[in-house]
Amino acid sequence: MKKFSIFLIVIGIALIIFGNIFYKHHLNADDSGGSANITTINGSWSVKIPAFFGGVMLLFGSIFYYVDSDEKRLAK
Repeated sequence: MKKFSIFLIVIGIALIIFGNIFYKHHLNADDSGGSANITTINGSWSVKIPAFFGGVMLLFGSIFYYVDSDEKRLAK
């Protein structure tokens, strides 16, 4: 379980970093509400799902790592 949690942490950090690099905010001049659309490098509309899932994977990996280390500490 420790290897799996480290894998989740690494993948989560990579998704956060690369999700923020490859997705950018594009201000919409027609919108008076001040909101921003999220576009990809090619200019097509998209959501920022990779960064969100990266955060979730980082959270779950950290929880699994803590639980695994806590179980080993209590077993002694």
